[in-house]
Amino acid sequence: MAEEQFFQMFLSGLCESLNRLIPLDFDSSPFKSSYLSKWCSYGETCKPDGAVVACDGSISESSFSGGLVIWTARAVAHVYSEEGRPDSLMEAGVEAGYRLQGRQFFLRLLELRTLRRALEKASQSHERVFGIFDGSLYLTFLHNRNRLRVYSRLFENYVRELTLLLKLVDEKKIVVGICKDSDISYLRAKIMVDILHSLDPELAAEARGRSIRRIREVLSERIKDSTQDLLKACLKELEQDFSDEGVYSEIAPGPGFTRPLLLAPQTIFLTSETGSTDWWDSRFRTRLEKDNGLKGVLRALDEYFSSPPVALTYWRPKISFRVYRVDVPSSLLGYSGASGSLSGDLFTDDSGIEKAKAVFGVLNLLYQEPHVVQPLAEVDCIARLSRSLYKDSYEPVIVEELRRRGFKASPRRRSIRNIVLRGY
Repeated sequence: MAEEQFFQMFLSGLCESLNRLIPLDFDSSPFKSSYLSKWCSYGETCKPDGAVVACDGSISESSFSGGLVIWTARAVAHVYSEEGRPDSLMEAGVEAGYRLQGRQFFLRLLELRTLRRALEKASQSHERVFGIFDGSLYLTFLHNRNRLRVYSRLFENYVRELTLLLKLVDEKKIVVGICKDSDISYLRAKIMVDILHSLDPELAAEARGRSIRRIREVLSERIKDSTQDLLKACLKELEQDFSDEGVYSEIAPGPGFTRPLLLAPQTIFLTSETGSTDWWDSRFRTRLEKDNGLKGVLRALDEYFSSPPVALTYWRPKISFRVYRVDVPSSLLGYSGASGSLSGDLFTDDSGIEKAKAVFGVLNLLYQEPHVVQPLAEVDCIARLSRSLYKDSYEPVIVEELRRRGFKASPRRRSIRNIVLRGY
């Protein structure tokens, strides 16, 4: 009886909430041609001409009364070649502590290190290696020094490992990061800011950044008394906060990819960084310089931002109606400048597009529905640590080892409730 009542409440709430939404209609958008101007049609395939390395990982967590936390992570990299079955490289890591933070950096650190070691191993027997990482290669983090101090060791090691991987990239060692789902709108924001710059450079300078919401707020304030219809059309377009993936999954006319966008440091787009031109003169970096507890983090970040930036692009395979976010080191596109010196996101030139075709030609060959690329699906299957396996095999060993060392290892009350009431 209660369930029926809840379900009727759910139906009422669902209809009420959806009534406030308007379905996306890109065909009627006056900016559809602007979005399509960044689309590069390309459906050709080419062999990787060497080994293919794919890497993925997973993480599980055990929490105990008193704040004690144990993370268990593992990563798998496969080296594929024409010689036969793939070679595997596996790594595992465990982190224990009270009120642990930085879980995502712990997993990414393990995955990146596994991928780098697999690339180095494959390079010993293959002239060319094509590496595929399940996730983004672009560095984003919460710019809060108090939070960074809590997991500074994990974060510093993660940034260093990411830097080592990017420095490994050259014409014979290629690495790309593929995101199965992405909600960012960096590309769309860049396109809209460029349109605003052609209409009102001063307004565009004030609205610079990647936040659709901030661009909308600046534009809304400035056009109250404006008579420019196109500015009003821009505001209407920005009222729809859809992602890059949502745009190009709808309008991409066929297989291809978007013009790669070189990504500037996340730091300079923060509200607190108004006036900063690049990483080197940012207020956040100045604050890190004065913080003795984060000297190692600063050195790691400086080294990362001394390398060429990551380029963002969206790729549609030949037999797919969706696009996927792909992160490509810009050094593969012919760009050699430091990412920390970028004062804003920058589209690659035509020569960069031609170089990108070599990357997407291989991805077109490896793509297989319903997966992004088959090698990633295979390592994901092996790396995935299922909840049942972890609870039945890993967690009992963790509890036993903790108690042997003098820890109580008492389960949290929520865990006891789930076991008693819900059976898991």
